[in-house]
Amino acid sequence: MKITILGDPYVKKSNQRVQMRGGRPVKVNTPRYNEWARSCQIQLLQYPKPSSPIFVPINLKCNFFKRTKGAVDLSALYEGIQDELVKAGWLLDDNYKIVASHDGSGVDVDPENPRMEIEITVKDNRVTRSDDFLGFTGPRARKDQSVF
Repeated sequence: MKITILGDPYVKKSNQRVQMRGGRPVKVNTPRYNEWARSCQIQLLQYPKPSSPIFVPINLKCNFFKRTKGAVDLSALYEGIQDELVKAGWLLDDNYKIVASHDGSGVDVDPENPRMEIEITVKDNRVTRSDDFLGFTGPRARKDQSVF
């Protein structure tokens, strides 16, 4: 499955602040990050979602196209989109047992069209049918073949 999320990708870690709640410090996302997350959720609705969250090992290839050339931590960019895929019900969790790799991912600059291009593929040879974990009926999926 290929997904494109339009807009400048935000790093979750650097878009959080600490607030006191009940006498304890709590990390809270900034309004700018929350706006990006809402946009992401709306855009994900445009794509056919699995009938149940993906729970098998996948490769989550993410190509991030930033508006500017500023230095950014690639692993920090993964955190935001993975959290949104879990929140939207695409992934059961974003732990290493499900998001097994990010092979082929990278960061580039496109000031005219900042976006994320995401591709989800099966990572594990033991998964032989896409409908075994997606609830779809369809052709057999092989290792590193699209799961949709």
